[in-house]
Amino acid sequence: MAKKDRAAEKRKAAKAEAEAASKGNSPVPKLRDGGRPTSEDLGFQIRTGPDAIRNRTRNLDIEVNDVTMYAGGHEILYNTTVKLVHGVNYGLIGRNGVGKSTLLRNLSNKQIGIPEFVFVMHVEQEIVGDDTSVIDAVMKSDKEREYLLDLETRILAMDPVEHPEQAIDGIGLMEIYERLEELDSDNAEVRAAMILAGLGFDAENQLRATKEYSGGWRMRIALAQALFMNPDLLLLDEPTNHLDVPAVTWLTEFLNQWEKTIIIVSHDREFLNSVTNATIFLHRKRLWYYGGNYDTFVRVRAEHRTNQTSIAAQQDRKVSHLKSFIARFGQGHKKMAAQAQSRMKLLKKIQEEAVEVDFDDPYLKLSFQSSPSLPPPCISVIDASFGYDEKRTLYQHLNFGVDCDSRVAVVGPNGAGKSTFLHLLSGDLVATDGSVSRHSKLQIAKFTQHHIDNLDLDADSVTQMRRLAAEDEMTIEEARRHLGLFGLQGDLALQPVRTLSGGQKSRLAFAQIAHKQPHIILLDEPTNHLDLETIEALVMAINAFEGGIVLVSHDERLVSLVADELWIVSPGSKQSDGTWTPGTVTVFEGSFDDYKKMLKDEFLQKKLLKAGGRVRVAAQVGG
Repeated sequence: MAKKDRAAEKRKAAKAEAEAASKGNSPVPKLRDGGRPTSEDLGFQIRTGPDAIRNRTRNLDIEVNDVTMYAGGHEILYNTTVKLVHGVNYGLIGRNGVGKSTLLRNLSNKQIGIPEFVFVMHVEQEIVGDDTSVIDAVMKSDKEREYLLDLETRILAMDPVEHPEQAIDGIGLMEIYERLEELDSDNAEVRAAMILAGLGFDAENQLRATKEYSGGWRMRIALAQALFMNPDLLLLDEPTNHLDVPAVTWLTEFLNQWEKTIIIVSHDREFLNSVTNATIFLHRKRLWYYGGNYDTFVRVRAEHRTNQTSIAAQQDRKVSHLKSFIARFGQGHKKMAAQAQSRMKLLKKIQEEAVEVDFDDPYLKLSFQSSPSLPPPCISVIDASFGYDEKRTLYQHLNFGVDCDSRVAVVGPNGAGKSTFLHLLSGDLVATDGSVSRHSKLQIAKFTQHHIDNLDLDADSVTQMRRLAAEDEMTIEEARRHLGLFGLQGDLALQPVRTLSGGQKSRLAFAQIAHKQPHIILLDEPTNHLDLETIEALVMAINAFEGGIVLVSHDERLVSLVADELWIVSPGSKQSDGTWTPGTVTVFEGSFDDYKKMLKDEFLQKKLLKAGGRVRVAAQVGG
């Protein structure tokens, strides 16, 4: 119903209810005992109206003490505190496998004592694709709004003579209109379209059926649904995994304008730095709270560790001195023996108060060896064009060179052809026009998600390495030694690949790349499934590598620390007259920060972001 029509209906409904009330015959009971459905009946949390669970203190801070949590019989948290200050953006960090995703899941299911009135949304899985359009899928995620709109339609279709009460389930039009207004229903489509546009869906693609999209794009729809719902507590598990740089840039700015509570698990260090203002560290079955973003956490934790080490050293010196004194005089002169007894009490007190230095797990170190450098040009792209469909050329007239000292990051929206461009460089695809030539002695190694998916899942990592090298050229001991350099030690190297985590499979792929000793490495989204520490190790390994690098990545820190050049892939487009304009690959004249600023300006120009936004400060959270 149009906004104007609904306002008129609201006035009519208010008048009808006033008349009914004056006769002592109110048609809309305001109590649940009038046959009104509960949240359990409806299958969603009621956020508006008399049946919504009210927060009488209006305080949305959360504190739950003595939390112990298990996953598959394994203890993840023991006797710790979950403490969330409303309006703070938290980064939840910790090594892979410590239980970060399980904690988010338990918060979402309210298994950790979250108050019932707190509305929680958790983005973890992609939506199921069907015939529903993308924009409808986002709007229909608000089940309460859909329910109220359905009630409105059914009540307006009633014959007022046969149904003078003009209500269903004890809910009348006046209440419906008040609740829809509270849900900002009239602006729902505009809000949904804006969020989807920021995440990379243009107006045409918003009208396509969700079943037409891949899993990565359906994850974006799930993210859009959560942002559209504007929950009190938003839980995001690796939200940038399936995003490109433009979408990550938009999401960063959008979340910086968020006014409620967020907990984010992410391997993207710069995303955490840009979005969060407090950090929760899941370590040794406890939650440790730090004010500030990830970089602040790293600095403060290093300072704490330095102080702990200093105090521990002082305690060790005192203990050594006291033990020496007690050993010399404990059985001697009466006066000295009394002193020794006093020292023994002091020694016991110091030992009880001993500081335990909190050491992290050892960091992983990666290393890529290169073959001796080749003279340029190593790869020459000369007036090349490519397209999977002859009527739709992906891009044309490309002219580039890649050498052993190249450090190139390829960026642009998903679907523009970034991965295809890497396939052209490697020779897995052949240009439809022009040429791509390579040095006759050039060795190229490539990391792609497709490569990981094609690993022999039944074989172990040692067998995979020996197959790559030819088994007669690499012994089992040599294979295990090489895999150990990439964190696949001991029994882990002998487990079937199917039992490895995504990050461990990536390490196996890195080990295979290193064994080839290539001149040039092509990397397609190498940070997916890696934890923050492994990404840091990857950055150092790439910078130490003496060959060329061409990478596709949405990880800002990786791109900023590794790349000397940015190549932007822009998608082709269909013109109003039906003709197709091919996409382009261009060298960006500027830094990655300049590129992000350009994207932000475009978002503001298209009104996909609010100008200004709230000022972000480091949250004061102790613990």
